[in-house]
Amino acid sequence: MRKNKNIIKFLILIAIIVIIVVIVINNRNGNSHKNDFASNTNTTENNINYKELDDGTRVNISPKLNEEKIYNGLKFSNISLFSKDGITNIIADVTNTQSVDLPDYTNVDITFYDENGEKLESVMGIIMPLKASETTQLKASLMFDYSNAYDLKITEHSEENLTENSTNNSVELLND
Repeated sequence: MRKNKNIIKFLILIAIIVIIVVIVINNRNGNSHKNDFASNTNTTENNINYKELDDGTRVNISPKLNEEKIYNGLKFSNISLFSKDGITNIIADVTNTQSVDLPDYTNVDITFYDENGEKLESVMGIIMPLKASETTQLKASLMFDYSNAYDLKITEHSEENLTENSTNNSVELLND
């Protein structure tokens, strides 16, 4: 009887060892896949153009995007791009650098690009009439997260520049 108990204990011990070995082997295989995935994402992480804050807000830090932009006598400066909960907001100062007033509304397209120069999205902006040297603030919202944009360009408004997603975007211009 004592022999049977020892054999049962021995078999249980072997079973436990086999289970532990199987778990360790599976974890090693699982980790190698995780490491492969991590190494694949590291290449894109090298191109991160935002800083994530504690509250989950992504603030764009691309120096290229934050450079002053000039379009048709309008200077876009102090550009801020940030995203929270999948909504991207852009705020910029717009100054009429011309010596003449702009009596009419000016429609522009703000197009975001990645580091490879690929277009991410465009949003239409409406610039209110501005006196010479007057500054106003542009505010735009995009319904998707474009916080990782590398650059933006301001161009003449064209329906061709806007994508299907652009219909979910809005622009607001405030006079200071």
